[in-house]
Amino acid sequence: MENPNFRLKAIADFLDGNHHFFIPSYQRGYRWDKKQVEDLLKDIWDFAKDDTKKKGDFYCLQPIVVKQKINSTEWIVIDGQQRLTTLLLILEYIKKISSTPFVKQSSAYEIKYETRPVLDFSNPVIDTDIDSFHVYQAKEVIENWYSAKANEIRFSLLEDVLFLNNNSISQVKAIWYVAENNNDLDAIRTFNNLNKGKIRLTNAELIKALFILRANVKNEEKTEDIALSEFSFEWNEIENSLQDDRFWYFLVNKDYNPATRIDVLFDFITQKSKNDDGDFAYRKFQELYDGIDSDVWKNIDVVNFTSAWRKIKEVYHTFVYWYEEPTLYHYIGYLINYNVPLQKIYNECKGISKRDLGTKLRKLITEWVLHYEVNDIDEFTYTEKKSDCHKILLFFNIQSCLVHQNNLNKIVENIDTKSYYKFPFDLFKIYSWDIEHVGSRKDNPLTEIKDKKVWLSYIPDIKSDHKDWPEILKDTKLLITELNDTNKDKDFKFKSIYEKVTGILQGNSNDSKDTIENLTLLDSGTNRGYQNALFASKRQSIIERDSKGVFIPPCTRNLFLKYYTRSDEDASQWRNIWNDNDREKYLKAIHNSIDSILIKPSI
Repeated sequence: MENPNFRLKAIADFLDGNHHFFIPSYQRGYRWDKKQVEDLLKDIWDFAKDDTKKKGDFYCLQPIVVKQKINSTEWIVIDGQQRLTTLLLILEYIKKISSTPFVKQSSAYEIKYETRPVLDFSNPVIDTDIDSFHVYQAKEVIENWYSAKANEIRFSLLEDVLFLNNNSISQVKAIWYVAENNNDLDAIRTFNNLNKGKIRLTNAELIKALFILRANVKNEEKTEDIALSEFSFEWNEIENSLQDDRFWYFLVNKDYNPATRIDVLFDFITQKSKNDDGDFAYRKFQELYDGIDSDVWKNIDVVNFTSAWRKIKEVYHTFVYWYEEPTLYHYIGYLINYNVPLQKIYNECKGISKRDLGTKLRKLITEWVLHYEVNDIDEFTYTEKKSDCHKILLFFNIQSCLVHQNNLNKIVENIDTKSYYKFPFDLFKIYSWDIEHVGSRKDNPLTEIKDKKVWLSYIPDIKSDHKDWPEILKDTKLLITELNDTNKDKDFKFKSIYEKVTGILQGNSNDSKDTIENLTLLDSGTNRGYQNALFASKRQSIIERDSKGVFIPPCTRNLFLKYYTRSDEDASQWRNIWNDNDREKYLKAIHNSIDSILIKPSI
C-alpha cells in the first residue's frame, strides 16, 4: 500500500477546498525573486507543451513537508512554503484569465502566515509589509510572463497539467511528506540540503529522497543502517565518475539518455526494459520503501534500503573493474556497442574467475555478434553485408588496440600502461563513423557538376612519376576553369580525365572491389569531404586530421600509412596508390586478428 505520509501528490489534489496551510512565525516570509518565479513557470510550461510526454510522465517539485496542526484541519508547513505560495499565485492567475468553467470554479488552497494574517494573495498591496511586497512582485512577474507569451502560449495546456482539466494523465506533482517526529525532520532537511536550489526533481533525486528518509528507520524485521554522510559521499563519487564520457560511453550507447547518469545503475538493478516508462525504477524503489513484495528485489536478495545501496555499489564497482581491465574493457565495450544488454553481460560473467573471463567474453562475441565462419567474411560486400562488415572492422580495431596494449605491458615495467591503447568508445559513439571504400570504385562515376569539381580539385595535390602525369594535370586545371565558368561538362572531358587518373593510380583490376579488403572505418567528416576521392587524396586527409588530433581508428590509420605492407613489396608504401598487394596484406591482417574468434568451417 502507498504510504500516506510519504507519497507523490498532484497539485490538483490541493484544489478541493479542504487544504489549508499555516506558516508559523519562526519561518521567514515569502522571498522568491523574479528568476526563481520565472524558472518555475518555465519548467512547468516546458513540461506542459512537451509533445513527447508518455502516459505516467509527471513534473515533480521538491518536497512539501507538513505537520498536522493539533485539533485543526490546517497543515503546518515545515518546508516548501516558497513553492506553495508561488504555485498559489499561478493558480489564482490562471483561474482569473481562464474561460473554462471547470478551472474557474475550482477552489485553490489557502495559506495563512502567523505573522501576516491579513495577507491577501488575490490582491496583494505593494507597500503594506515586506511579505506583501514580495507576493505583489511575484504576481507581477507571473502576469508579465504570460503577457510576453500571449501569442505563443496555449493556456489550456497549463490548465490540463495543474488542474487536471480534460482528465489529464501527465501532471504536476510534489513529494508530500507528513512529518511525525524529529527523525523525520532531520531526514528531510538532509535531503533538501543535498538538493538546495533545485526546483524540479529527477527520477534519481526521488530515489535519493527514499534512501535518506529510510536512513533513520529501525524496526525488528528490517534494520536500516545507512550513514547519511557516507551515503552522500558515495552517491556524489558515483555521479562524478559517470560524468567522464570515456567511462559513460563504454557502458551505454547514444540512444540511452536518462535525466541523470546515475540512473543507469537504478535502471540496471530494477531490470528496466526499453518498453518501460521513465519512472519505472523509482516506482520499484517506492515499493521497497512501502514494504510491497516485488520479484525485482527478491531476485537480487534485497530486503531493505541498506542492502539495496550495497547492491548498487557492488554493480558500480563491477562496471569500474570492467572499465579498468583492458581485455574486459575492449570485449565488453564491443558487445555493448552492438546493443547487447548490460544485464545480459553481467549475468553471463557472474561467478567466472578473472583468468577465465576473457575467454568467456570471446565466446560470447562469437555467439552474439560475430557468428560467421572464417571463409565467409572474404565474400561480405558493402552493398549486401554492410552491417556485418562494420562488426568485423570494429573488432579488428579493438583487437589491434588490445594486442598493442599487451605488447606494451611486456616491454614496459613499473608504469601503469592500461590506458595507453584503449579504443575510445566515447569518440567512436559521439561522432558518426561509417564504412568507406579505400580505393574509389570505378563503377561509381560522378554525374553532378559540383561533385566533379570536388573530385578534380584533389588531383593537383597528388604526385606521380608517370610520364603522362604533367599532361593530365594541365588538362585537369583547364577543365576546372571551364566547369567554374560554364557549369557544364562539354564533350564529356571529365570522363576522359577520370579514366586516365584511375588507370594510373588504381591500375589493378580489383580496384573497384566492394569486399572487405577494400573497406575501412572512417569518420563522417572525412568521408563526406572525400567521398569518391582517390586513395592519395584520402591518405592526405587522414594524415592531416591525425596530425591535428582528430581520432582516426587505429586500423584505418595503419592502412593509409601502409603499415600492413612491407617496404620491399613493390615499394607500394612509398607511393600514393592502393593496389592488389596492399589489399592482400590488409585482408591478411584482418584474418590474423579475427580468425580465432570466428566459427571454424566444418569438415
